[in-house]
Formats: sequence, structure tokens, C-alpha cells
Amino acid sequence: MAEVKRTDVLDYLENANMLEISELISEIEDKFGVTAAAPVAIAAG
Repeated sequence: MAEVKRTDVLDYLENANMLEISELISEIEDKFGVTAAAPVAIAAG
């Protein structure tokens, strides 16, 4: 299996449309059990 370099991933993302990127994110979330949601800061009070 050929090694995928970081630059290969960046090149793919640079040329992909938003639907392809969205689908990729969903697949990564499912495969690794993670979420791409931004963390929410809680204000101290």
C-alpha cells in the first residue's frame, strides 16, 4: 500500500467541492468515533 502524505491530503481538499469534504468529515467521524463540532466556551461568572 502506498504511503499517503500530508500534502496529498491537502491537495485533495484543495480540489474537492464542499459536498465531498462534508461527506469525508462524516466518514471520519463515523470511523473514529469523533466529532468535528467546535468546542463551546463556558463563560466564568
